[in-house]
Amino acid sequence: MHSIIVKAPAKVNLFLKVLGKRKDSYHNIITIFERISLADTIKVFKISAGIIVKSDKFITQNPKDNLVYKAAKLILECGKIKSGVKIEIKKKIPVTAGLGGGSSDAAAVLRGMNKLFRLRLSDNSLLNMAKSLGADVPFFVLDTAFAIGRGRGDELEVIKPGKRFWHLIIKPGNKTSTKSIYEAFDKIPKHLTPGRESAKIQIPSKFRIDYKQAESILHNDLEIAVSSKKGVTGRILKSLAQLLGKKAIVSGSGPSLFCLYRTRREALDARDTVLRSVNARSRTLWQIFVV
Repeated sequence: MHSIIVKAPAKVNLFLKVLGKRKDSYHNIITIFERISLADTIKVFKISAGIIVKSDKFITQNPKDNLVYKAAKLILECGKIKSGVKIEIKKKIPVTAGLGGGSSDAAAVLRGMNKLFRLRLSDNSLLNMAKSLGADVPFFVLDTAFAIGRGRGDELEVIKPGKRFWHLIIKPGNKTSTKSIYEAFDKIPKHLTPGRESAKIQIPSKFRIDYKQAESILHNDLEIAVSSKKGVTGRILKSLAQLLGKKAIVSGSGPSLFCLYRTRREALDARDTVLRSVNARSRTLWQIFVV
């Protein structure tokens, strides 16, 4: 086998609560991840030496700064592989959007190269590598639709899926960095943020997430920081609530936001309502997905 193709799905955070800052500069959180059908495609080829990363859309100025490059380097070193890899990325997940595209691409490279070079690395080995790359990467290494994330988000507990549901996702034209959003959150007076005691969510052992459950837990502490730093996101959230009569929340550190629907038809109708109601000039840089 000289090459392998791996799908790298996006995620949304159905629930995200910030518990406090850690000594390592990260934050302790509790979140519920959901893997969605929006996905990048990663193709990995064996080459004689080195690491080459190519993407059909801009990802980083220096390829060595990209998580995909770092993931490939980790696998090559771990497997003591003397040859190299060329990695081609076809992007469908928006960059710096709060949808986990970079983390998912890195996880796809870990999984794909493990198979390509027949390394037979255990799930635990891949998870430990994923943790060293970033807080969201471990979730994408797991073969699961839903998981609770604790600690930095990398201490995971799998949740079983119920009947599938649909999402309308809007990515505004602005970009955010996770670091800047957490810094903004830390500066918000504590009386304006939800109390720590509300961080406890009870998940029964046989809990399955379906539309009703997902709709009932939608929450993101970082939303106040995203909305204050990037005012356009807050305006869109308010507009969606009025226009669709639905709760919409920010995913991760944003700026993408989403709302839930029971069926694909309902989500498509909501998308069409948005497109009719928001003039083309106002949504020039928007990306809209039904997934």
